[in-house]
Amino acid sequence: MTTKPAATVAQTLPKFDFEAVIALQKANLETMVTAQKILFDLAQTVAKRQGEMLKETFSKGENLFQGFDAKKQPAEYMDEARAVMEKAMVDVKETIDLSMKAQNEVVDLLVKRATKNLEDVKTLAA
Repeated sequence: MTTKPAATVAQTLPKFDFEAVIALQKANLETMVTAQKILFDLAQTVAKRQGEMLKETFSKGENLFQGFDAKKQPAEYMDEARAVMEKAMVDVKETIDLSMKAQNEVVDLLVKRATKNLEDVKTLAA
């Protein structure tokens, strides 16, 4: 049984850059933290905005019932109700737009990170 000298074994093993792998994983972690922060900020913004919308809706409903006038035509109440519904639809669209913007930011962030990972792995494998 012959054994190869230690220098020969070391020469046959591919070089592995632990520092590069650690840097790669650190960048992945930082990207995930950034993505979570974007989504957390979105959740806070949406919750705050929905609370404001709810208060506004109850306030308008309360004013509508407190200001009830039997002489007022039903069409006038319907106009007020229509305005409230239109405002609600605008608010829903605003919430959806905020969500889509945040999701697009996260997707872009993750795609950039994945692309960079592929480049880094190619460099490590070379």
